[in-house]
Amino acid sequence: MDFAARRFAERGYERQERYRRQLFDVELDALARLREAGQIRDDLIASVSHEFRTPLTAIRGSAATLAARGDQIPPDARAALLDGIAEHADRLGRLLEDMLLAASARSTPDSGAVADVTAALAGFRLGQVRPAVVSEVDEGLAAYVDAVSFDQVVRALADHVRADARKDRTVTLRARREGSEVLVEVLYGSGRSEEELRRLFQPFGSREAAETGAPATLALYVVRRLVEAHGGRTAAGRDGDRLRVRLALRALSPAAGLEPAGTEAARA
Repeated sequence: MDFAARRFAERGYERQERYRRQLFDVELDALARLREAGQIRDDLIASVSHEFRTPLTAIRGSAATLAARGDQIPPDARAALLDGIAEHADRLGRLLEDMLLAASARSTPDSGAVADVTAALAGFRLGQVRPAVVSEVDEGLAAYVDAVSFDQVVRALADHVRADARKDRTVTLRARREGSEVLVEVLYGSGRSEEELRRLFQPFGSREAAETGAPATLALYVVRRLVEAHGGRTAAGRDGDRLRVRLALRALSPAAGLEPAGTEAARA
């Protein structure tokens, strides 16, 4: 009888310890999420104070000038002021869109979501007046990343290159499988310093926008947030005289097959 009572008590104690460990793990996960959310909040608040000031000042100044003496300003100058207001308003819209996208990236995405990397990279476009793009993308590449999120990664990556790349240098887009990862690389000519290169994936890693009013986006910060949320990695470095932005994604096993998983991701 004593033995049975001890066994019963031991099992109860083991259950309590197991529940404590599970609760502790849940609390650790919640704490990690809170820290991540706090870091995102700090990044985006800093971005607002850093980047929204320039276009808002330009819009306010142009609008005040038009309101005070618009009838005295020559038509060409008046049209230039209006164009400037529209341009800076567009810039604010892009910044806000990027901020919302970065903030919405979750660290617990659907682990079964799969994207057709080859097909998505076919949508990498810079526009007619931008540098020519040479594509070296392997066929049949797929990775464990939500398809919609990866489309947003491709869009943000193109936004960054469109704004940052030298217009007289060819841009190279590469993608291949290497071990358990799908590597995506973009190589382009850039005048960024080594210091800027080290903080390229931080919000507004260049001081150029604050100093000159040049257009800026959170594009690479969005790329980093979305890629890391799906278990991937981002890096930047030099490849000869060109800058290289690299994304490493978890590769889909060739035996898994792309079509069923891709269809499931598209429905999600």
